[in-house]
Amino acid sequence: MKLIGILLLIIVAILFLTTSRETTYETHKNTIETPQKTFDTPIHTYNKRIEAQNIANTIQSPNSYLGSRIEARGSAKKSLNESNKRIEEQNKAMDAFLK
Repeated sequence: MKLIGILLLIIVAILFLTTSRETTYETHKNTIETPQKTFDTPIHTYNKRIEAQNIANTIQSPNSYLGSRIEARGSAKKSLNESNKRIEEQNKAMDAFLK
């Protein structure tokens, strides 16, 4: 009878320890802040870039911003013209090769 009592006491102690650990983990989980959502979607990235550009536009004068945009368009046109010339030369070389 004494052996059964000790065995029951050990089983109750094990159950008590396992249930008390779960509550400890639960309270520990509740104290940790939940991670904030990271917005790495393309639309969020685009919105952040637009916001940064708007901030940059307010810092620099409008004339310098407009000037930089005009320069960017000019360099894009120049690059496009160079690309078109290169493609035409490649086409001429292919025609000459095929003849």
